[in-house]
Amino acid sequence: MDKLSKTTDFREGVELIFPDDSICSNKVKALANFLVPRIMYIPFDQIKQIKEKLSCVETTTEQNGDDLPLLYLVHAFLIYRQGQYEQALLRIKDYECKKNNIKDDFIRACYSTIKGACYRSLGQKENALTAFHITTGYFFANPDQAFASYLYHLSLYHIAEINAELGNYETMLKQQEKFLALSQSSGNVDMINRALNGIGRAYLGLDDYNNGLKYLQLAEKNSSKAGNIPFIAKNQHDMGIVYFKMKCYDDALAYLNKALKTRENYKLGDATISSHILMGRVYLEQANFEKAIAALKTAKSIAEDLKIIKKLCKIYEILSTAYEKNNKLDLALSCYKKFHTINENLNDVKSIQKENERVRETNTKLNQQKNIIGQQKAKIEVYASRLVEVNMQLQNFASIAAHDLKAPIRITNNFVGLLSRKHKGKWDDDDKEYISFITTNMTGLSRMIDDLLSLSKLNQDLPPMKTINTRKLLDEILNRLQSKIEEIKPEIVIQDNLPNILGHESLIGQLFQNLIDNTLKYRSEAIPEIQISYSPTQGLEQQKYITFEIKDNGLGIPDYLQEKVFELFSGSNGEDSNGIGLATCKKIVSNYGGNIWVKSKERIGTSMFFSLLAEK
Repeated sequence: MDKLSKTTDFREGVELIFPDDSICSNKVKALANFLVPRIMYIPFDQIKQIKEKLSCVETTTEQNGDDLPLLYLVHAFLIYRQGQYEQALLRIKDYECKKNNIKDDFIRACYSTIKGACYRSLGQKENALTAFHITTGYFFANPDQAFASYLYHLSLYHIAEINAELGNYETMLKQQEKFLALSQSSGNVDMINRALNGIGRAYLGLDDYNNGLKYLQLAEKNSSKAGNIPFIAKNQHDMGIVYFKMKCYDDALAYLNKALKTRENYKLGDATISSHILMGRVYLEQANFEKAIAALKTAKSIAEDLKIIKKLCKIYEILSTAYEKNNKLDLALSCYKKFHTINENLNDVKSIQKENERVRETNTKLNQQKNIIGQQKAKIEVYASRLVEVNMQLQNFASIAAHDLKAPIRITNNFVGLLSRKHKGKWDDDDKEYISFITTNMTGLSRMIDDLLSLSKLNQDLPPMKTINTRKLLDEILNRLQSKIEEIKPEIVIQDNLPNILGHESLIGQLFQNLIDNTLKYRSEAIPEIQISYSPTQGLEQQKYITFEIKDNGLGIPDYLQEKVFELFSGSNGEDSNGIGLATCKKIVSNYGGNIWVKSKERIGTSMFFSLLAEK
C-alpha cells in the first residue's frame, strides 16, 4: 500500500486497494481513507469507473454487513461529487432504512456529513445545519478516527457557509478565521484554501471589498498550486462577485467566463447555473438586456433539466426585471407570475409547521441526552456542545421564518409595481389612492416584521433607537384604525404638546395601536371616550421616562383578572381574546426598561399606564 500515497490516478489507487473483488475490513477502511479526503480532487471522467468498481465490490460484500456502511459512504460521496444530490441522499437513506437507522455513532456522524452537504446544495439550510452539528459534535470528541479530521473540517466550513447564506456575515467571518487557524495547524491545503475563500466572501458580505479581494486572491493563488479544479472555478466565480459589487463589470465578466469554462468542462451543473445568473446580472447592470436575457435563459434551461427549483425561482425573478427594463412588459409579467407560483410553493406554510415539529423533536432528543449526561460524565462536553448548536439552529430558524413572512409582502409590492408601469397614465384618482394605500401598508408591515425579529434577539442585534414624534405616530395609528373609528364614533381627546420619545417606530406604534384598539373593542353601550395623556417620571439610573395613560369608559376588567392581563395567552379580556396583544405590549415596554400596569373598574372603565424613554 506504499504506492497508494504516491498515486495521482484515482482509478489506479482503487485497483491497488482492490486488485480483485475480494473484501475485508482493512481494504474498506483504506479505500475510505484514500478517497473521502480527496473527493473534490477526483477528475470527473474517473468517477464513473470508480463507481463501477465499487458496485462490483459491494455485490460481494452484501453478506458482510460490517463493511457495507463505509462502502455506501464512499459511493454516496462520489454521487455527490457528480452533482446528483438527491440520489446521494437516497443512497444513504436506503441503507439506513435497511438497517433500521444506524446505531454506530462513528458511521452516523460520517453519514451526517454527506447528508448535510447534499441538503445544503438543495437549499435545505436547516436540515443541513442539523446534520453538520451531529458531525461536529461527534468528531470534536473523537478526532483520531479514520478521516475524522477531514469530515470535521468540512462540516465547520459548511456551517460557516450557511451563516453567509442567512446573511450572518460577522458570525461567518469569526467562524472562517477559526477554521483557517485550525486548517493551518493541520496542514490541510484544501481546507486552508476554503477558509481563505470564506474569509474573502465574509468581507464581501460586510461591504469591505479591499479585504474581500485580498483573501480571494490568496485563495486563487494557493488553489492553483493545490490543483482542486472545481474549487479554482468557485474562487473565480467569487472574484467575479467582488468585481461586480465594485462595478468593475469587465473584470467581473472575465472571471465569470473563466469559471464557466471550468464548470462546464467538469459538468458542474448547479455551479454553472450560478455563474450564468451572475453574468445575467452583470449584463443587466450594463443595460445590455439582450445578453442578460440570453444568460438567464441558459441558466433557466439547466435549472429545469436538473430540477433545481430554488435557483429557477431566482432566475424568473431576475428575468422579469430584465424584460421590464427592456420594455417587454407582457414577458416581464409572465416571468413574475412563474416566480410567484414557485416561490409560493417554496414558502408554503406547511414547511414552517414541519420545521416547528422538527425543532420540538430536537428538543425532546436533547432532554433525553441530558439524562444520559448524568450517567456518562465522560460525554458531558459532547452533549453540552450539541445544546449550544441547537440554540443556534433556533436563532437561524427565526431568521428564515421572518424571511418567509416577508416573501408575500415583497411579491405584492412587485406585482403592484409591474401593474403601475403597465398602466402608466391610465389610473384614476381612486386607483392611485388604492395603490398608494397598498404600498404604504406593505412597507409598514415589512418594517414591523424586521423590528419584531430584532425584538426576538434583544441582546444581539437590535437596531439603534431613534427619536419618535409621538403625536405624528398617533395620527398615523388613528388613520390605520379609521374604518373602526368611523363605525364606532368614539370621542378621542389627546393631550397637547405630546413629548418626543426614543425607540423603534414600528414597535412603539404597535404598542399604542394594541392599546387603542382594545378601547374600541371592549367598549360599553355608552359613547366611547378615549383620553391619551402623559406625565414625566424618573426611571433607573436617573434616565428620564415619560408615563403615558390611555383611559376609556369601557367594560373594565374584574379585579381577579387584572394581575393576569399581561400574561401570554391569558385571554383575560374575554372569550374572543388570546392574550397575545397585551403580552406583546409588556414585552415592548420592558425592552426599553419601562413598566406597564393597569387600573380598572368594571362598568366604569380602564386606564393603561406605561413608561417609555424620553428624548434626550
